Amino acid sequence: MARIQLELPQKFVWSVDLDVRIYDVNFADHLAHDRVISLLHEARARFFLEHNYSELNVDGLGIIMTDIAVVYKAEAFFRDKIRVEITAGDFNPRGCDVYYRMSHAGGPGNGKTICEAKTGIVFMDYKTRTLGNLPEGFRRIFP
Repeated sequence: MARIQLELPQKFVWSVDLDVRIYDVNFADHLAHDRVISLLHEARARFFLEHNYSELNVDGLGIIMTDIAVVYKAEAFFRDKIRVEITAGDFNPRGCDVYYRMSHAGGPGNGKTICEAKTGIVFMDYKTRTLGNLPEGFRRIFP
C-alpha cells in the first residue's frame, strides 16, 4: 500500500510549545490522530495572531483549508510538551501550503518528530463568497 510522502521545507519560520492534555489521548493512551489535527489548528491560529492576523482576516481575506495530510512518526502522551513548527510554501495566486512539524520539546524524546503535516489553504472574501488573491503581507512572512 502506498504511503503519503511529504517533503517539508528546510526552514521553519515560527514555533510554539503546547502541552498534551488528558483529553488529547485515546484508548491506547497516546495522542489521538484527531487531536493532532486540533493541535495543528491551535498552533496555526496562534501563528496568525502573532502576525496580527486571524483566520478570518488576513489583509481583509479569510482562509479555507483545501486539504490536509499528516504523516505520523512517533507517539506522544499525556503531559508531554510538544513543539509545533510552521512555515509555508508552494505559493500560487490564490493560496499556498502551510507545513507543520510536531516534535517532542523536552523529556526523554526531546527533538523526536511526532508527525509532519501540511494543509492547503486558499484566501476567500467571506462577504462575497469568492476567492481572493494571496495577500502580499502574508507572503512576505516566508523567505
